Amino acid sequence: MQTGRRLMNRFSPNPNLSHLIHWTESEEDAFRKAREQDRPVMLFLAAFWCRYCQRMDEGAFSDRENMALLNAYFVSLRVENAKRPDIDARYNLNGWPTIAFLTPNGKLLAAANYLPSDEFKEFLLNVYMEYEQRKDELRLSDGIETVAMPAIQRAERALPSISSLRQIANSILALADPMNGGYGNGQKFIHAEANEFLLACYEATKDSRCLDHARLTLERMRAGPVYDQKEDGYFRTTTGADWTQPHREKLLAEQAGLLGNCLRLFRITQRPEYARMAEEIIGYLDTKLFDASKPAFFGCEDFLRRDEDARTDEFFTIIDDCVYTDANAQAIVAYLEAGAILNRPDHKTRALNVLDFLWRRNRSEHSGMFHYSDDASHARGLLSDQARMGIALVQAYRASNEVSFLERAKELAEFILLHLSNPGGGYFDRGKSALEFFGSRLSLIDQNGTTASFFLMLADVTKEQKHRDGALSALAAFSGDFAAYGLDAAPYGQALGEWLSRG
Repeated sequence: MQTGRRLMNRFSPNPNLSHLIHWTESEEDAFRKAREQDRPVMLFLAAFWCRYCQRMDEGAFSDRENMALLNAYFVSLRVENAKRPDIDARYNLNGWPTIAFLTPNGKLLAAANYLPSDEFKEFLLNVYMEYEQRKDELRLSDGIETVAMPAIQRAERALPSISSLRQIANSILALADPMNGGYGNGQKFIHAEANEFLLACYEATKDSRCLDHARLTLERMRAGPVYDQKEDGYFRTTTGADWTQPHREKLLAEQAGLLGNCLRLFRITQRPEYARMAEEIIGYLDTKLFDASKPAFFGCEDFLRRDEDARTDEFFTIIDDCVYTDANAQAIVAYLEAGAILNRPDHKTRALNVLDFLWRRNRSEHSGMFHYSDDASHARGLLSDQARMGIALVQAYRASNEVSFLERAKELAEFILLHLSNPGGGYFDRGKSALEFFGSRLSLIDQNGTTASFFLMLADVTKEQKHRDGALSALAAFSGDFAAYGLDAAPYGQALGEWLSRG
């Protein structure tokens, strides 16, 4: 297998003509052109590893008639989910690719997932005709429609309670697959944060159900095809409920989350197999996704068949070589834990080196952390990046006693409080944007849970009331039926447990 081939552009690595479409360089440019030219925007939401996105490049986007229609009558904008999770959260139609058509003021006209060439052509013509017939009406319409506006509305603000914590624990255990591990009875995904929540619940309550399911999940994953027996690392998802038929992409964030799970399990049980599992993940990350020249971790390794029609097991891989702040911060925290739990100072050294790189490369002096960097830095001010980087900085301070890490964490906390606070409680997922019509700001339970954890960790060190209040703001913003949030409630549940344990 050929490994590690860098993808020089973000189109399919297989032969295609998608680059001949007049893709705009940025969201700002797309909507400026749409207003100036009075055209709808064709937003193509893709994922680096998504095979059906690649097929769109090779099929519908390489069809000469489709290219001509797009270039003549639409403004085409291509966005990757990993690069702009905020846009993905607003327009994703149950997976990738999502093809969303928007008016120049951001109102949704139509949306679909993968379409073969002829169906895409018909879709283009229908959208164009609808826009031409209704554009005066659409131009005057109020409000913003997105595909994925949150269906769950928050109830009245309430103080965090043990009953809410029990409700979250019970709802997550209700989703647990008692035979195969993981969650749900169909396609399996890696839900490391749900595992982490159950392990934290076990440590707090000694409820054996929580420990048993986390152990079952990790052991079944390690024994199944979702684990790469040749190259190490875990694939993102499997079609089979028993962790079979993996989709062959490995994401940094998933590996970091599982690494944290294995380390916590080893610390709880002292069983050596969990330490070995942790070292396997570190070996994969160090070998396949780490770039010593930065130093930092790349975002993803995607596996592609050399001959898709032959359905052979001959693969080559491509690397998403963007440096994502949130995923790298997760890896930093896991490596710091590995350094302490496994008595490996080299893991701690690597974590601190990556942390320094992120602060130098992915930080805006006045706008918090950028989301990712390649040749430049992009997408500043997303909540998840500030919170996860903040956690990494606090943990680095605890591991090193280096005061600069604490000062940096306090700086990010101040940015969150000043720029991302929701007047109704909690925190928005992003700051104010010139593209306010590109979906309104959201307060998401998982990101608010992570933010609450950051503020609690910081308050433990600084003893400042505003940091404790910052955690309370996130926790008090959500109440009611937590089961409706599903597994997304896990980070919130973990922060809630941390709050209650502090009294």
